[in-house]
Amino acid sequence: MNLSNINQENVFVKSVIGNVRTKQEDHCGMAETPNGNVFVVCDGVGGNVGGAMAASIAVEAITEFLDNDKYDNVPQAINDAIQYANQRILSYVSANHGFDGMATTVCVLLLQENIAFIAHVGDSRIYKLSYHIKQLTEDHTFVNREVKRGTMTAEQAKTDPRRNALTQCIGVSGDITPEIKFGTIESGTNYLICSDGFRHVITEEEIFDGLSPKRITTKSSMQARIRELIETVKNRKESDNISAVMFRAEY
Repeated sequence: MNLSNINQENVFVKSVIGNVRTKQEDHCGMAETPNGNVFVVCDGVGGNVGGAMAASIAVEAITEFLDNDKYDNVPQAINDAIQYANQRILSYVSANHGFDGMATTVCVLLLQENIAFIAHVGDSRIYKLSYHIKQLTEDHTFVNREVKRGTMTAEQAKTDPRRNALTQCIGVSGDITPEIKFGTIESGTNYLICSDGFRHVITEEEIFDGLSPKRITTKSSMQARIRELIETVKNRKESDNISAVMFRAEY
């Protein structure tokens, strides 16, 4: 399957600088590869220059790896692509003074026929929107870990000053464990990949209300709805960069 089979009219990418940042540290990419169509969203951390560089390197490395050959074991190939991106960032930091601490989150969605393979490290997210909204990834953050342990409630996690502290990202160490899963794609379903800046100050109900399949019938309506949500996010004083990749699966 290639991007032409998805239909370019059903794909939209939008990335903007937040209210406080001075540079775009998010990076989005998509590519046709021998393994299927790959969509990637990375949210750089570690300062304006370092974060932007880490996110850019990660998107380029992941798409390059998956475009290099066709792999029989797709989950393993995605894992290897993310590990390759991690090593590329570590090598860049080692060779360039002043980039210590740069890293990035990563979300990967690979479409192969009617199967979606998803992988992530960090707190960027992938959502599935059909008759309801479903978060397909689980944040690698301090607060999410504490919620799972029962030491913090979900409501407390929303306002905790450590809510942006990551327990895992790429570019920090050689020891990372991407979460990878896969499932069947249903025709007419919308998929959203976004950085945390997109969803911090809006609810899942607002995302679903704006981006549900019944609301999205054309690329222009997709563009309009995502732009409206981004404007809502900016008006609510979101400081982080805001990025979203969305597509509608039709067969």
